[in-house]
Amino acid sequence: MDSVSSVTSANSVLQGQRHASGSRQTADRHVQDVFSAVLQQAERKGYASAQSLPESTNVVEAVGASWEQWFNEFSSIRYTFVAGSGSPSVRENKTADDLRADYKQILVSAYENGGYASPESYLKKLTSEALATIQQVHHLADPIQPDTLSSESALNLLLPPDAQVDENRDGLTAVGAAYTIRFPDSNTPPKVRMAWEASTKDMSEQDRMLYVMQMSSQLFTANMHFDQDGQYVRSSEPGDADWINPQSQADFSFLNQANEWLEYLNRFKAQMPTEQYQRDTGFWTAFRDNLIKFGE
Repeated sequence: MDSVSSVTSANSVLQGQRHASGSRQTADRHVQDVFSAVLQQAERKGYASAQSLPESTNVVEAVGASWEQWFNEFSSIRYTFVAGSGSPSVRENKTADDLRADYKQILVSAYENGGYASPESYLKKLTSEALATIQQVHHLADPIQPDTLSSESALNLLLPPDAQVDENRDGLTAVGAAYTIRFPDSNTPPKVRMAWEASTKDMSEQDRMLYVMQMSSQLFTANMHFDQDGQYVRSSEPGDADWINPQSQADFSFLNQANEWLEYLNRFKAQMPTEQYQRDTGFWTAFRDNLIKFGE
């Protein structure tokens, strides 16, 4: 292949990746908008950045259609359907079409039968096969035990993965017996989300997850406890009375967080590889500038 053909081929691949990224972001947004409306009807909070649905929307149809749109975009990268392939939630002899249809039925039934108002009660009425479907959708290692779930962890089982919410604002999104970390999450202000998406739009998924972890790191450092000599004593755990989420504090500022990361990087510049310093400084500078641009 000559150099011109190589460049053309590479550009075609890049354009395809960007198109896929854009369509996936659209699927993310749509499923969040739809299920935020569902939660609002159940007197619960959805995504702070969600857009209102048109008044003419048939919500029952939107529930199923938004899940199918999301699944069609993400199933190839998020799911396996081969038993014994490393995923304990795989249902034998069940295909992608089965999972799409089975979970759609659960979502529509939950909407029509009060599942979003009382998710714990709704889950207790489901068959073992329906619970296995939910387990597969959310990649849960162990079978679902409805009697052990909190309201948030039960609710999120009835929401597509990218529509799940941090209802108690503890900085974690509880799904069944698991806790997940995500950013932006359901409580992220719209302008902050805009700044984040502008700062990460050309990133690989691996790099994006790196900065999700950096965004969330203060959640864990804030819950570490030290004695008067500065020695580590213990860490608070999710659900503990002294667990805190800095981002839920009234005086929290994402702009301050970006500046603190830049100060940290400059302080320890000599102790880190040049490539890491440049990469991280580039991101946090871009995020800071976009926060200012969008008016955080």
